[in-house]
Amino acid sequence: MRPLITISRQYGSGGREIGERVATLLGYAYYDHELIKRAAQEGDFDEDLVREDGEGVFGRLSSLLSYAHTVVGKDEDTLPLPDRMFLVQSRIIKQIADEGPCVIIGHSADYLLADRPGLLNVYVHSDWDVRVARVMARNGLSEHDAVARIRKIDRQRSVFYEQHTGQKWGATESCHLSLSSSYFGIEGATALIVAVATGAGDAP
Repeated sequence: MRPLITISRQYGSGGREIGERVATLLGYAYYDHELIKRAAQEGDFDEDLVREDGEGVFGRLSSLLSYAHTVVGKDEDTLPLPDRMFLVQSRIIKQIADEGPCVIIGHSADYLLADRPGLLNVYVHSDWDVRVARVMARNGLSEHDAVARIRKIDRQRSVFYEQHTGQKWGATESCHLSLSSSYFGIEGATALIVAVATGAGDAP
């Protein structure tokens, strides 16, 4: 049984919906927007700023100290705002993992929990045309605007992850399971993750 599941996802791949379904089927706690609220409360940050930072909006404003392994242990008050928010979110993610079985969406949780037993890191991707169609339908956007939005948010997520972890976003080395939601479908992808999480047995 894998009690900790992290899901990283391309924008428009349906990763958040898959994560919600996985959590419901397994009876796990689910963290995405709730994590943002907790980070804002603990760090006394504006919630919108934390949400934007989670998408990497402030990534380019952060200094080279933004890598997690160089930030940890430093005086938080002396760090740039994006780094302080990252440290608070890091603490909360580790607290959440201590509280019990859960599914965590994004926020570099795969990196932050890498040493935890029973961790399953999932990366959800999808065919380009499927992503564009989903974003158009979900956000009421034209094809042109949907394409621009996908490229922007994917780039922001990549910058945020790579600056705070020193690793490449979506790399096979950082995930245990990489799957295509356009191939399996939302329900099929959900079922696959649940099967792996519940049938891992004694796998390392």
